Amino acid sequence: MNTRLILPAFAALLLTLGGCGDGGNSDEGMAEPTGESSTEPAGEGSSANMDAVREKAQAAMDSAAEAGSQAMDALSEAAGMARDQAEMLSAQADTEAQDMVGQVKTYLEKNNLTSAEDLMTKLIELKDSLPESVREQIDALEARLDRLQGQEQEQGQE
Repeated sequence: MNTRLILPAFAALLLTLGGCGDGGNSDEGMAEPTGESSTEPAGEGSSANMDAVREKAQAAMDSAAEAGSQAMDALSEAAGMARDQAEMLSAQADTEAQDMVGQVKTYLEKNNLTSAEDLMTKLIELKDSLPESVREQIDALEARLDRLQGQEQEQGQE
């Protein structure tokens, strides 16, 4: 988060220092100094200081940019890991759903409608998060269970 503040701060510093021009050392509108002292050494010193500040500001901006780049790389890596884990969990859920579908088929073959209905309730809860092929199997099993339950009720009434 500090990277977001560092770059604008250094940019503002650089612009401020760059906008200062010659630091008010211009000869225009000023009288020549008397004596042997000259403004040139002070001007050269100011220019050297200004260059040093600019170099440090540029180094800081480069460092901040590198830190930002490293943060983006770490974020991309974390997102990739999260995507991989989500895919793994999805595959695991699909496998578990397929196992449950197999169990429901077995229960229906053995005419154990109560156990089949219990598992179907769980499958129907998971249905929206499963792939289309598994959803189709669940729909077919649900229709088959309803048909068998209807037949059982008819036999009970006779």
